[in-house]
Amino acid sequence: MDGFRVICTIVVTVVAYADFCAADREFMVSKAHSIAVSINFETKLECEMNIQPDNFQWKFYPLNKKEAYNPKARISLTTSTFQFVPPSKYENTNAKKMSLLTLQADSNEIAGDYQCLAHYGASVVASVPWRVTIANLNEFHYQPNVSATVVAGNTVNWRCNPPVANPEPYVDYFRNRDYFKSLVPLSTKSLVIPTVGTEHSGDYTCRAGNVERKLNSSVVFSLNVVRNGPVEQPRFIMKPPDSYNVTKGDTVFLECAAVGNPVPKVFWTKKSGVIPEHRSEMIYGGLKIRNVSSSDGGVYECVHKNKQGMVSHSITLFYNEPPSVNCLLDTTDIPEGENLDLECAVTGVPKPEISWFLNGFVVTKDRNITTHGNKIFFKPAQKRHAGNLQMFARNDIGTVYRSIFVKVIPISTTNDNGGEAAVVDPTRKPTKHRKMVPPSKPTISRISDEAVLLRWSVQSKGLQIKFFKVQYKDLGSANQHPPHKGKAWMTTNADIEPHITSYEVTNLKPEHWYRFRIAAVYSNDDNKNSPNSDRFFLKKLDFDNRNPAPVPIITDVETVNSTSIQVYWTFAPSPNITVEGFHINYNSASSAGPYKIATVDGPNTTSYVLSYLQPDTVYDIKLQSFTSKGASHCSQIKQVKTLGVSTTTVVPPMSSTAANIESAGFSKLYIFIAAGVLGACGVIGAVVGILLFCRKSKQKKSGNRDDHHIQADGNEYVVGPKGVPRSNGCPPSNRINITANPLSDADNKNQNMIEMSCLSSQNNNCSAVQPSVSGEDSPSNSRDKKNKSRDKRIRNKHSGDSNPSGENFV
Repeated sequence: MDGFRVICTIVVTVVAYADFCAADREFMVSKAHSIAVSINFETKLECEMNIQPDNFQWKFYPLNKKEAYNPKARISLTTSTFQFVPPSKYENTNAKKMSLLTLQADSNEIAGDYQCLAHYGASVVASVPWRVTIANLNEFHYQPNVSATVVAGNTVNWRCNPPVANPEPYVDYFRNRDYFKSLVPLSTKSLVIPTVGTEHSGDYTCRAGNVERKLNSSVVFSLNVVRNGPVEQPRFIMKPPDSYNVTKGDTVFLECAAVGNPVPKVFWTKKSGVIPEHRSEMIYGGLKIRNVSSSDGGVYECVHKNKQGMVSHSITLFYNEPPSVNCLLDTTDIPEGENLDLECAVTGVPKPEISWFLNGFVVTKDRNITTHGNKIFFKPAQKRHAGNLQMFARNDIGTVYRSIFVKVIPISTTNDNGGEAAVVDPTRKPTKHRKMVPPSKPTISRISDEAVLLRWSVQSKGLQIKFFKVQYKDLGSANQHPPHKGKAWMTTNADIEPHITSYEVTNLKPEHWYRFRIAAVYSNDDNKNSPNSDRFFLKKLDFDNRNPAPVPIITDVETVNSTSIQVYWTFAPSPNITVEGFHINYNSASSAGPYKIATVDGPNTTSYVLSYLQPDTVYDIKLQSFTSKGASHCSQIKQVKTLGVSTTTVVPPMSSTAANIESAGFSKLYIFIAAGVLGACGVIGAVVGILLFCRKSKQKKSGNRDDHHIQADGNEYVVGPKGVPRSNGCPPSNRINITANPLSDADNKNQNMIEMSCLSSQNNNCSAVQPSVSGEDSPSNSRDKKNKSRDKRIRNKHSGDSNPSGENFV
């Protein structure tokens, strides 16, 4: 019977865990895209979920008639109006996991965005919208005929300008009315003929087409190729394009071909930058760049030369990048009535428009919610805020979103039956037991010859984190091959707040190997370490002095609310430096403590919102750009003040009836007070008896040792909660073990002090004078006399673990 119970328990556990993993998140299986449909034709939109919802809905954001043919027309998910699609227009199929919307293009009034909503109880998942436009192909614009006589061996480039069309048209070329296949394997709408011969002479025409129709152009290009001709300097048969718009990861062909006699040579350069050597190729008719990245944007110049002269042309490459959203959290718990600030990192070129949705609809009408770009503030969180929170990012290239599932814990701690209150969860799934989820493995960026910046992330599904500690180990110098295991793990002094996920470690030794890890201390006062970082070699470089990273300029700082400010900046890129992001250093103007650092990835970001600030406080702000080699000098310091918090308490007047009821109840109140006092005395007596019994039992087992809970390593310490909980009248053994900074001096009674340079705009360096250390490191940074004497006993016992060098660490 017991074996059967064990098997049943295992099966139930496995099923519950599988349900937690598989059903914890609902998401769209189908992918939205842009569709061009011809008038009098129909199209179908498929919205498929991984889990069957309770029901589907469709929202329609219409385009005006002038924009009905424009797939790039702007529709704001925040401010544009929408209407619900009648249920008769769509049906549910595939075991009701999919909704199929049928659209008949009787007119251009169907053009717009269509967004699918999947309902799971009160929680709603909104899709990326489908863009539906009307297909068309306009007439060719006027283009003059061209005639050219060219010496054999030149590369000829001619372009038939395509008409305005939706979708983008293809262009075919014909020579003497026969189809002419392109001689260059490129995706281009131009005619490119490399090393022309006399056989290429003739009249060239073109035709454009798409799903709507095909259309012939009347323009003619007459080409006459001769074996010999007069000498002439390079010239363009047709002026090359002035600009190209290209998306990240694409291949682009910059057209630039000139003819002359003798055949000219071509040279390509890039202004304020370098042409990517391994991703570019000069081919007949232009320059080919593969796998375009942000560094490829800019102005290119092609120069054609021969003995008779030269001709040049400048081409601007505009870089575009689809939106990308990264939310460190995918679920969060918040007690009802408390404030909640959430943030997601957003990238994209052009800068994406941000829209926040809660359960399928924008949050702009909720008076308890404010948004500022990529940040959202619940002040305070209410029960109605439980559900699926989505942040949409949209630009001309595309639309994406990320979800954060919000669970609201009611204010009441008990229900009508005396049990614990359940978390408000709109999907009606039971609340799971949360474990200590460790931080991610830290990533390391070099700041200087003696400092690095650590960055990490955390998942919100785990137990609440109280603070972080940074630990590191010196693995030895570069002369040791391979690096040895190193000294004991060192722990920095600072208690890092749970919303901060970056930290600067200073006073390191250049030309040394290091490992790093992050220790998280949880609400149960236990701790867990992240995975160890990869070995990191802190190289001493003179590159910083010869090629300093560009210093950003703060253009503006503005107050968002009582706990947030927004910083705006700009910087001048350097052709020899690849900037990877920015460090925002901020601190209260009245504090002499260390600056906190917020890291912004990507060189194209020019604004950021700092949160978790103190109300009614003036802050100093300064910026650095950083590269893989290190960080720049600091920018000028800007000051900004957060808003104050005003509170008003309204006491309603007491009515005469209420006063009579209050006075009538006083006599009964005295009886209850007397009974309560007697009951409390009885309880206190029972608790004292149990404590005395437990203490005697504990002394027998422990042999009257008062430091039994300290681990063998003298560099470890114990952090207890502010109020120690009791279990059956005895204190539980709650402990965390984090290696303390062994550089502390038992006789040094100075306070921990941190001095930062760059406190004025006259000093641009961001070096830090690190704190002197006093006493054993502790997350609370304070201990009573008993703890100090305990620490002193530990140090005497393990004096061999102290650091003889006397160096100071963060």
